[in-house]
Amino acid sequence: MDVNEIISSTYSDNREKMRSLSEITAKYNLSCKKYKELRNCKAEIREQKVMLYAELKALGWVLGKSDKTITRDAN
Repeated sequence: MDVNEIISSTYSDNREKMRSLSEITAKYNLSCKKYKELRNCKAEIREQKVMLYAELKALGWVLGKSDKTITRDAN
């Protein structure tokens, strides 16, 4: 096996497959639920909320939702 074969086998095995619409929708709904729980939590966990909201926005955009709809779903 030469170097090119090793490199091509390494990169071809690590590619992620596209997610289905149902997987994205499930992840979006789960993120909404987690965000609501974090929002109602008394502890100061701003970084987690920001990261989860960013993920929620990205998933919503993939699903074709508007910013207004994403915000409404999150709250």
